[in-house]
Amino acid sequence: MNSTAKTAQMMARLAEAETTAKLAGREETRTAARAERAAARLKDARTAAATARRELRTAARTGKGQAAAERRVERLTAKCAPLATAAQDAKAEATAARRAARTATRRLDTLARRAARSAAHTVGEIAERLGRTALTTAPAADPVLPAEELPAVEEIEQHADRFADLDAKAKQYAKAAEVEKKWLRQIPVGVFGRVTVARTPGGTVLDGDQVALDYADQGLIPPRKARKDTFKVAVAAAPALVLAPAA
Repeated sequence: MNSTAKTAQMMARLAEAETTAKLAGREETRTAARAERAAARLKDARTAAATARRELRTAARTGKGQAAAERRVERLTAKCAPLATAAQDAKAEATAARRAARTATRRLDTLARRAARSAAHTVGEIAERLGRTALTTAPAADPVLPAEELPAVEEIEQHADRFADLDAKAKQYAKAAEVEKKWLRQIPVGVFGRVTVARTPGGTVLDGDQVALDYADQGLIPPRKARKDTFKVAVAAAPALVLAPAA
């Protein structure tokens, strides 16, 4: 499966996960409210039953309305039992819904991260593909001498030898300079004798991938600049001179 199809599939799964998480969140809210209402009803019933038992004790002391108070206590006590069961069931349902919502949220987060990585990879491939298909005309080749104007082989070898020597020295000096530069970067900003260390904030660079996408959204081809051919010269070692033995 190519990256574009994989990203599309991932986006479809992400959309499905978003819907599932949204529904799970609604269910969590609904069951939590239901559990809260059931707990409130149970609390009110228990409070009423406790009040009825106090009234029964008062009626027993005074001998007035004791039978009615007993009936009231029995009725309210009996009412508490199913309310307690309903509250317990509602609480269990709310707990299960909360766990399901958290699971759905975690799955959504995981898929979102995967989809983001897949989309970034696809964007890079699209930008690269646009770059390959939207190259401008290749730059002009190096101006080379025609065959009749070529210098002698000895002269070419002399220039090549000098180039090889200077190129080797330049690379050696560049490597040595990089070592010294790396050491100097440890020094903070300031003046140290004849040395002044300063750091200039870096600027910004053009985001090629975003440019390619913006052009693609408008149906345009992003501008590209072709690279020049790499120029290399290989110099073989000069043959050693062989001295003829003396006669």
